[in-house]
Amino acid sequence: MVYSKFKSYQLTLAILTSLVISVFYFSFNYNYLSSWIDEKGDVRTYDHYVKLGIPQFLFNPHHIGFDWVGQQFYNHLKDKGYTGTSMKVLQLRNLIVSAIGLGILFFLFYNISKKFLLSFLLIGAIAFSCAFWIYSQINDTPIIHSILVFLLFMAALYFPQCKRRFIYASFLGLLHAVTIFFHQSDLLMGIVVAAVMLTGDYFIMKFDKNSNEKPSFTKSITSNIKYIITYGVVFAVIVVTAYYYVGIVLIGLTLDINKAQSFNQIEKSTYFFNWLVLYTKIDYWGKGFEEKNLLQKIVAGISTYFYQPAQFNGARLDINFKTFFNPANILPNMIITYIFSTLIITIVFIKKLIKRYGYMMIAILLYMIIYSVFTCWWEADYREFWVAPMFSFWILSLIIISFIIDECKLFKAITACFCYTFMFIIAFLLFYFNFTTFIYPNSSTDLKKIDIVKKIKNN
Repeated sequence: MVYSKFKSYQLTLAILTSLVISVFYFSFNYNYLSSWIDEKGDVRTYDHYVKLGIPQFLFNPHHIGFDWVGQQFYNHLKDKGYTGTSMKVLQLRNLIVSAIGLGILFFLFYNISKKFLLSFLLIGAIAFSCAFWIYSQINDTPIIHSILVFLLFMAALYFPQCKRRFIYASFLGLLHAVTIFFHQSDLLMGIVVAAVMLTGDYFIMKFDKNSNEKPSFTKSITSNIKYIITYGVVFAVIVVTAYYYVGIVLIGLTLDINKAQSFNQIEKSTYFFNWLVLYTKIDYWGKGFEEKNLLQKIVAGISTYFYQPAQFNGARLDINFKTFFNPANILPNMIITYIFSTLIITIVFIKKLIKRYGYMMIAILLYMIIYSVFTCWWEADYREFWVAPMFSFWILSLIIISFIIDECKLFKAITACFCYTFMFIIAFLLFYFNFTTFIYPNSSTDLKKIDIVKKIKNN
């Protein structure tokens, strides 16, 4: 089983820690809320449209709910007497979601691993990685949809354990539909959800020592098809209804291609079905596999997910194993070691991992492969698109480290100490470099109510 019941003290500890994580992350980031604008100007664009009151062309089919939620939040605060800028409100929308999301993720990580410190350190590494951190602060799309789709993934893992499957399948369809409204690319998670729903029973029976029933892959699939259909119908009805309402009723698009007009240099973009896939009509994205330097772009995208390119004492942060602990090299060296160690251990012990984690392991690998391939094809060198795929790495890391600690029974304490120390160093370095070189220098001066850095300097 992926999820197991907490003991009473564990449940109390999990809830309290989750609340502390959420409150701390929100409070700390509110104090240092960024004034930085992203490289491609999306932040200003979304803010501009919200201030205009969401005109027709704002309902970007790629994420029809993102700006609408921001506008509703902004209008609500204005009605309550808020007179500040809309940008700060839109930033707070993202920060609230990321803070709450981190608390929920800790709860789920702890429930799966039953290792408090490991779960806490992993949440620290996630929270202070550059892409997660900055997109928690600025008015851009990655953070909300990435958290939502990861929560969808974590919720799907529970399906084989639930008793009322029709109700739970409907819930998964609803959650997935909501996720789509914040990023169309999350349609991809449907493959992973379906895989869990169809094969979960098989893997549970196959590796359950207490089960006398012979596992049947065919039976596992056929007995769960009705739940897949329920999930798909709920998902499709909500998504189709929402897109039809926004596209036809609010925007006034046409279903007749002969009446379609061009907009923003996109041919016949007022045709409803062209609008649905508008981003793929823009001749910019989706060319990743045509690039000769794709590997270089992947490295750039993943490295900037972890840390903002910066210098330390005049030296650029870069990989150099000859000077592993040099201040300018230690963070990149630790990250590359962490990533490759996790992947190598996964490959070497894949049979044991599948035997132990079953459908969860299969689901994680599917998640990682599907989203990574999409990102490499769509825009491999931009960290924005690595936020969602990297969640698959974090959950893989959780079970790999947990697996290593549990397998090394003779030296369990030493192994655990090493793993926790390693993760603490990574989390600390991510915080130190990203805060000192990016978050703090770009923080808004009008929101520094409790400036920790200045207090330390003054003392």
